[in-house]
Parts: sequence; C-alpha cells; structure tokens
Amino acid sequence: MARTTHHRTRDHDGIDDDTNIVLDGATASYADQAGLHTVISDIDDRIGGTLPGGLQVVIGGTSGAITAGVKADVEMPFAGTITAARLFADQTGSIVVDVWKDTYANYPPTVADTITAAAKPTLSSADKYQDTTLTGWTTAFAAGDTLRINVDSATTVTRVTLAFRVARS
Repeated sequence: MARTTHHRTRDHDGIDDDTNIVLDGATASYADQAGLHTVISDIDDRIGGTLPGGLQVVIGGTSGAITAGVKADVEMPFAGTITAARLFADQTGSIVVDVWKDTYANYPPTVADTITAAAKPTLSSADKYQDTTLTGWTTAFAAGDTLRINVDSATTVTRVTLAFRVARS
C-alpha cells in the first residue's frame, strides 16, 4: 500500500501520522487506518493463521529527530507470543522504546500496561539492537489486543524500525 502522507502531523489521537506499520511485508501508514486494517486482514487470510510472523513499526523518517511520545497503536489480528525484539536505526544514536498492551475493552493502553518490564528495547550509541530472551516481558497477546509503541527518549536517530518476531498460537 502506498504511503499517502510525507510530513509529520498529529491528529486528535496524538499519534504521529508519519509512523509506518509493516506486518509480514505489507505496509500502511498510521494515518491510513482503513488501509492498515485491510493490510492486516489480507495477511491473516493469506497465511491462514498458521505461520510465524513479524511485526514492524517504522518510527520517524520524514521530519528530523524522533521525539518522545506515543508513535503507533497496532491491533493484533491473531493470538501469539513475541519471541524477539529488534531495533534498526538509520544512523548511530540512542533511543528507548516502551511497548504497552491492553485489550480492546480497556483501550487505550497506558504506561501501566507495559510489557517490557526493565528490558525496554534500547539503542545506546548504536545502530542496531536485539533481544531474544525478553527477560521480564509479558510476551503473550490475544487476538484483538492493542500494542502501543511509545518512545521514552531519543537522540540523533531520525528513523528507527522496531521489529518483533511472533509465533502465532
């Protein structure tokens, strides 16, 4: 799906509209909610709920340094477990990302719903990061849960991809 906006805007929900979400290779911008749900549904139909997958959220990329705050909400279309988290940056820099999870009934997730414990995905003067143990994380999620991506802090980096490996249940 082609991205329809190339500048940073914030609408009533306070989330940067230039955040892109990629699920198993299909992309939609956060600003295109209908397109995003179509992408996720199409992927779910194509893989039939049986294959492992991945979730990628691209933060920033169009308007300078990444700022702190909520960057994306992603509804999970299937139940599963997060098995790894990675960060990939456009340049050496630092960023701390928190992930909050909650049910549809309790939307929106807040910092009280963090799943990362003390092991937040973090770049520290680096351009990549990987965690395959996820110590202290709440890794299980249900179909319909929302993952909220929040940047706690960032310096130097202007585009970072947060990538999760997931195993479907």
